[in-house]
Amino acid sequence: MRILVALAVYLAVEITVLVLVGQAVGFWGLLGLLVLSAVVGAWAIKREGRRSMSALVEAARRGRPAEAEVADGMYLALAGVLLVVPGLLSTLAALVLLVPPVRRALARRAAARAVRAGSARRGPSVTVVGVAGPGPQGPAGDPSGPGAFRGTVVEGHVLDSREAGRDTT
Repeated sequence: MRILVALAVYLAVEITVLVLVGQAVGFWGLLGLLVLSAVVGAWAIKREGRRSMSALVEAARRGRPAEAEVADGMYLALAGVLLVVPGLLSTLAALVLLVPPVRRALARRAAARAVRAGSARRGPSVTVVGVAGPGPQGPAGDPSGPGAFRGTVVEGHVLDSREAGRDTT
């Protein structure tokens, strides 16, 4: 419901701005401004998109995480959508998103918010110690084999978060 209210408010403000600017510069001036912003925005998206893609490829080539490049691409895609939407406020927001330092600041803020919300925490992990059955190194679990596990074994059982609060005995 909040989204619908926000969308209605945005549309009302956008239409009001279009009418006011149209009255100030005329219909053809407004149309020219919208077309010019779309052309300039498309050029900027293409240029920034190429830069972002090359940074993503470079991160993959070096084997490092590419969170920054993914966030950059996400904000560029959002800017592209905002440029397609006719309107001056959406164009202004898109042009702001095309500025690399703004995108980096938004990405840092979104990452910090995700960590606070808990969505950026890693899920459960599983470490495979051996493979059951005989193989080239003998049966799994052979304490003398070359692939033998030499760490501390911790006994326990897996709890399914969907089972939390229910008696499972």
